[in-house]
Amino acid sequence: MFCLRVRSSYSLSLATAMPETLCELAVRFGYSGLAITDRDNLYGLWNFLKSAKQQGLRPIVGVELSEPDSERLVVCLVENNTGYSNLCKLITSRHCNKNFCFEDALPGAGAGLLILGRDIGLLDELRNRNVEVAADLGPRPTEQARMLRQWANDAGVPAVITAESSLAHEGERQLYQLLRAIAANTSMSRLEQLESLENVFALEPVEKYRQRFGIWPEVLTATEALADRCRFTGPEFGIVMPPWREPELGDAATVLRARTYLGARLRYGDDLGEPVVERLEHELKVIEEMGFSSYFLVVRDIVHRKGPDGTRKKRRICGRGSGAASLVAYCLEITNVCPLKYNLYFERFLNPGRSDPPDIDVDFSWDERDEVLNEVLSDFSGYSAMVCNHIFFQPRMAIRETAKAFGMPGYEISRLTKRLHWLHGGNEDTIIERIRTLPSLKDQDFSDPWPEIFCLAGQLVGLPRYLSVHPGGVVITPKPINEYVPVQYAAKGVPIIQWEKDSTEEAGLVKIDILGNRSLGVIRDAVQSVSEGGIELDEMTWNPEDDVRTRSGVARGTTMGCFYIESPAMRLLQQKAATGDFEQLVIQSSIIRPAANDFVREYVRRLHGGAWQPLHPLVGDVLDETFGLMVYQEDVSRVAVALAGFSHARADGLRKVMSKKDKELRLHDYRERFYSGCRERDIAEKDIDQVWEMIMSFSGYSFCKPHSASYARVSYQAAYLKHHHPAEFMAAVISNQGGYYSTMAYVSEAKRLGLEILHPDVNHSRYRWQGNSTKIRVGLQAIHGLSEKLVTRLLVERNKGDFSSPLDFWNRVVPAEDEGRALIHAGAMDSLDPQLNRTALLWQWAAFQRSRVLSRTSSLFPVQLPPPPALQPPDLGSQMRREYELLGFLCRHHPITFMGRAPQGVVKMEEVAAHVGRRIRCVGWLLTGKIVSTKTGEAMEFLTFEDETGIQETTFFPKVYKRAAHLLQSGRAYILTGLVEEDYGAVTLTVENIQPLVQAKKR
Repeated sequence: MFCLRVRSSYSLSLATAMPETLCELAVRFGYSGLAITDRDNLYGLWNFLKSAKQQGLRPIVGVELSEPDSERLVVCLVENNTGYSNLCKLITSRHCNKNFCFEDALPGAGAGLLILGRDIGLLDELRNRNVEVAADLGPRPTEQARMLRQWANDAGVPAVITAESSLAHEGERQLYQLLRAIAANTSMSRLEQLESLENVFALEPVEKYRQRFGIWPEVLTATEALADRCRFTGPEFGIVMPPWREPELGDAATVLRARTYLGARLRYGDDLGEPVVERLEHELKVIEEMGFSSYFLVVRDIVHRKGPDGTRKKRRICGRGSGAASLVAYCLEITNVCPLKYNLYFERFLNPGRSDPPDIDVDFSWDERDEVLNEVLSDFSGYSAMVCNHIFFQPRMAIRETAKAFGMPGYEISRLTKRLHWLHGGNEDTIIERIRTLPSLKDQDFSDPWPEIFCLAGQLVGLPRYLSVHPGGVVITPKPINEYVPVQYAAKGVPIIQWEKDSTEEAGLVKIDILGNRSLGVIRDAVQSVSEGGIELDEMTWNPEDDVRTRSGVARGTTMGCFYIESPAMRLLQQKAATGDFEQLVIQSSIIRPAANDFVREYVRRLHGGAWQPLHPLVGDVLDETFGLMVYQEDVSRVAVALAGFSHARADGLRKVMSKKDKELRLHDYRERFYSGCRERDIAEKDIDQVWEMIMSFSGYSFCKPHSASYARVSYQAAYLKHHHPAEFMAAVISNQGGYYSTMAYVSEAKRLGLEILHPDVNHSRYRWQGNSTKIRVGLQAIHGLSEKLVTRLLVERNKGDFSSPLDFWNRVVPAEDEGRALIHAGAMDSLDPQLNRTALLWQWAAFQRSRVLSRTSSLFPVQLPPPPALQPPDLGSQMRREYELLGFLCRHHPITFMGRAPQGVVKMEEVAAHVGRRIRCVGWLLTGKIVSTKTGEAMEFLTFEDETGIQETTFFPKVYKRAAHLLQSGRAYILTGLVEEDYGAVTLTVENIQPLVQAKKR
């Protein structure tokens, strides 16, 4: 028997169980097939199809379709390919057409669909217009079901049983209530006043339905007959490429060849040389045979779009991912790293054995990306949409939402959840246990109702919450996109398909990733500032990786602000490696992944001459470039081929499965085959274990070499600018809202570079920060509380002439009361009258406010003011405190100097390296931290502190972290006691004790 009309948790907030659970349950309950029909969506289609196949169930594809602002529902079941295409169009119309109604939509898109419903009037109307309909009797033979059955008999249409289930079992009823309360933004206690929950059903065994409907045996037969007609078991598109839209220029392969060779001559000169030609011919042949020529052309046109005048608009980009291994992509200026120079492996990106679609990732500057996306979606309107993200309940979100549904006060919820830094995944049992043992919560009160909240929140974890937009994935199709997949609009107004990236890939829809990168904006702005000073950097000849000063800076780890190599872990690794060369940076940016800590240390040892042996003689010299260690994703594939005899396609499958959500299930098969293949080659068990452990270090996220090489190129451009033009570079970093650190940390770094930070100034500051020579002027964007309108008005007025006095400024710009005070406290008005201090400026501002009120009832305008009385300036501490509140940093001081007198005998940060092997005390301002797990599952943290002289990386091992976690808060000063340690030239402080500096002052 088939089970129809089952909702999964992809019916957002309307059901409790994932498709995998429902498929397992359906088999246990005796069903041969299952129709999961989620409300207005196919979000979980590919999870359902995969789970049904694993369980040996025949899937029926369908949807429970609703009308906007109505309680009417129908169920649409797919018979064939035509029906699937029509279903996608119907769902799209439901989401995108606010006037959607069944009578208008279903007759025109009913072919290939079976429509189940309970509204007799609607069913009559549809039947009369040749739509295949059936009466949905639901899970029980009620009075309504009896009336529907009678109508169906009279009308000659089938009447069928449906489960209409929202629960996997009765025990999920409270979880369902919680989901509905969260959806209604109300408490569970008030939910009953808003909606009835009596018609919420659980999935039941076959026999239950047979017994209930034994009085109407023809209904059982009709249900089976109707289900048997639904033979469609999922879409099979093949690989769907974006179309080539300029056939008048020639076919895509011919045009791609011509444009590739034209670009090659720009890159290499007229004499291309044999290696370039051979590689291009090989790639072009593979691309043409696989039918991917149009893909390259479309991506090239996106990257260098034609403007209204027909010229191509060049933006600063970073083509990355496996596509950066393509010389064709390099010649089309989609990527910027030469695959020949850096030995990048094209087959990692494209090979004849690859069955899934590749994708090319292109980064644009973060503030240009939306413009690029809008251009693409406009150019391919109706044929394009962005990929969505499925956002699932994670522990913090689940706890927060459950606590709200229990009516807990907001401040108490925030106090708890903001301290849950290290809580991911898990279920109801593990979450409760982990929360109770989190060091950051050791002073938290867990009395009732928190235990019940944690228990119920644990059941929420992993359920879908809502859809968001993928960071940049765009799908372009040759036919209207809503024939392949339902489309809806995201909150930000862009069209999105209903599948996330993995489902998109499984469907064969080729994704183009158009992503935003702040560092490209940093480099763009810094290069522009440098050019304004008369120095031009030609992109085609600029090779920062060969610059001695840049390499020296990278080797010393002085790369704060530099893309991808500024985190504490990366800077320490650079110091340990101490090479500064491009090839090693490519390795470092790939090996420093979460699961590879042991291999990072081994890499440093081998880099400095430590002895090593290949993984196995069969591996040969495959890993010589990386000292015998697997570093890049493609290393997994190459080792699997060499050791276990995998085919290239199977080896690539192993590489890919490492990043999948269901990798545990799928890895089991690969592990068995890997061990079996190695044993057939007489490889010792301990050696197999060692290699498999290294392969497992790629679990989660990891990178291919082309990706890392592309990012390393951007890193070196940033490092070059920092070490040659620090003022312009640091101003650009802060203007583009930084990277890993806060604005204050970057301001401190600028001071360490010997740069003077000039206060914001209404006569000199632009919106963004400006760097020139040895000075950086703070931008107006830094002052909290200034509206966009005020800043625009200020700049417009200043273009007419500088402001001559505070009064002139206020009369011309007319700031709001809080904006006027903000400008004064930030120091932006200081230069307008050097005779006035900030107290006097505030007195004048208050007088101006009073006079402005009077001028509204008289003809006094512009406002005139009397001179201020003699007023004392604010004390330095008070002035700095207000400046810090407005800017988040201090221009001429470090906030740590205002935190009270430090204890005797403390060591300044710049002197810590001189105390290796000793225990010291120092005072540090907490900048940032990263919590990690030890091999035994305990939490520890790496934290970065600074004072006015330098910056220092510290380690809090589990025992100390457990004692101190609840005290740690960024933007605070602490007294640190610990042991100074050195490892390959990198100095860290292992903290043994910590206390807030403020508390020390009170003592």
